Amino acid sequence: MNYLIRKREQKDCKDVAHVVTIAWNETYKGIVPDWFLEELKNNENERAQISYEKFDVNNNHQFVLEIDNEVVGFVNFGVSEDEQFKNCGEIFALYIIKKYKGNGFGRRLVEEAIRELKELRCDKMIIACLKGNPSNEFYKHIGGKYIKDGIYKRLSLPENIYYYEI
Repeated sequence: MNYLIRKREQKDCKDVAHVVTIAWNETYKGIVPDWFLEELKNNENERAQISYEKFDVNNNHQFVLEIDNEVVGFVNFGVSEDEQFKNCGEIFALYIIKKYKGNGFGRRLVEEAIRELKELRCDKMIIACLKGNPSNEFYKHIGGKYIKDGIYKRLSLPENIYYYEI
C-alpha cells in the first residue's frame, strides 16, 4: 500500500468533503442523529465549494493522507480558540476512512500536526472526541489524558477533551 502524507491543497477540497461524509457515516451512526448524517451526504458538494473558495494557502494547517493516489484521510489543526487553553494547539478534525484505520496512519497524521504546532510555538495540545466514538481509545493510546467533558456545540452532544504535552 503506497501512502503519502502531504499538505492539503486547494484541489483537495472535494476529496476532503467526501472523507468527512464517509467517516462520519461510518463512525457516528447511532451516536449522532440520522438527519445530520444524511445532511452531510446531501450538502457534500456545497461544503466542498465553500472550502475551495475559502482556502487560504497562507493559513493552511491541514495534512491529507493519500493511499494509492486517493485522499482517504486528513487532519485539521491550529492554535486552540478555547479560552481555557491559551497558547495550546488543538486538533480540530482527524478523519480516516474505516478500511484504512488500524495501520498507523492516524498516529502519523497526529505527528505531522504536532510538528507544525511546535512551529507555531505550542507545547501542549487538546483534542475533543464525541462520547461513544471508538476513537476515544485511540486518543488515550497515543498519550492523551482525559481532562474534562465538553459539548460539541453544533449538535449539543457530550464529548471528552484530551490533553497532551508535545
